[in-house]
Amino acid sequence: MAGLLAGLATGLSRMGWDVGILSASLHHGSVMVGGFLGTLIALEKVIPLKRKMLYLIPVCSGASVFVFFVGDPIYAFALLLLAALALSSVFLYYLVTVRDFIYFLMLCGGLSWLAGNAVLASQSLYPAAFPWWVAFILFIITAERLELTKFLPVPSSRKRWLVLMLFLYVAGVVWSFHAGGQWISGAALVGVSLWLMKFDVVGLSIQKSGLQKFIGTALLCGYVALLLTGVFLIALTQHPFAYDAIVHTFFLGFAFSMIFAHGPVILPGVLGMRVKPWHRMLYVWLILLHVSLAVRVISDLSFDLHFRKTTGVVSTVAILGYFLTVATALFKIQRRHAKVL
Repeated sequence: MAGLLAGLATGLSRMGWDVGILSASLHHGSVMVGGFLGTLIALEKVIPLKRKMLYLIPVCSGASVFVFFVGDPIYAFALLLLAALALSSVFLYYLVTVRDFIYFLMLCGGLSWLAGNAVLASQSLYPAAFPWWVAFILFIITAERLELTKFLPVPSSRKRWLVLMLFLYVAGVVWSFHAGGQWISGAALVGVSLWLMKFDVVGLSIQKSGLQKFIGTALLCGYVALLLTGVFLIALTQHPFAYDAIVHTFFLGFAFSMIFAHGPVILPGVLGMRVKPWHRMLYVWLILLHVSLAVRVISDLSFDLHFRKTTGVVSTVAILGYFLTVATALFKIQRRHAKVL
């Protein structure tokens, strides 16, 4: 949560809001991707192994946020490099012991995070690290969604097409992401999004009610955002604010939609609770997040800096509102259980 708050604050600072952290805001990408998302993913993956030493991985990535605020960024980069290397080792352990292909994809995701951090540490250029960070989140989330298709009648040939598109994205990055490779990667993202819309459980979930319906809705919103990210990579490369639109369509639209969808299941698990908090207010925050993203993209394309600045506050309210709602629902469930006992 500290990483999330720091990421949101540095984002607001970059958009022109005076929150008193101008120097740290230069590293908004590392704070959000490494300090928050990396820590959250690491926690989720090390908890089932029940080995206390492994908690040093999320400690490293989380501590990088503090260093960005008070110390030399090079030490924060070193912490993120160490965390990415260690998390990749965890995925390798899963792959060797479980022998499931999804952990190979997760290993590719961990190595992509490592590659992005290495590029950033050596070049100090965030646009160069961005496509590797996209691969990090893309591989991890797609692997998790692919795992769920084991319970669906999805032919193996269709799954191979998904894997092919994932590596086609990486091929575009390696080819030269900013010199034609972005078109290859963009087409791959479009392909991945269409595959997930067709073969994931999203169609089944939306037809249900309560939490399951919300999860399906959030997943669909995320897949649409992933589709648009691919389209923007292909069509907007020459626009001055294309980078902002592409980055936030992926991370706000896709990554946070996945967090919104999985949050009521994963967050209680991280806290050692076997409950699934749910409240209709979650829809309000999901809608607000995507409305703010849509206005931000439109503002980018129309050079409207006033509306673009405002969307940062709206996105922040949506994200904080979501986590507050989940926390409140968890608290109420705990209180009911305590009264029963």
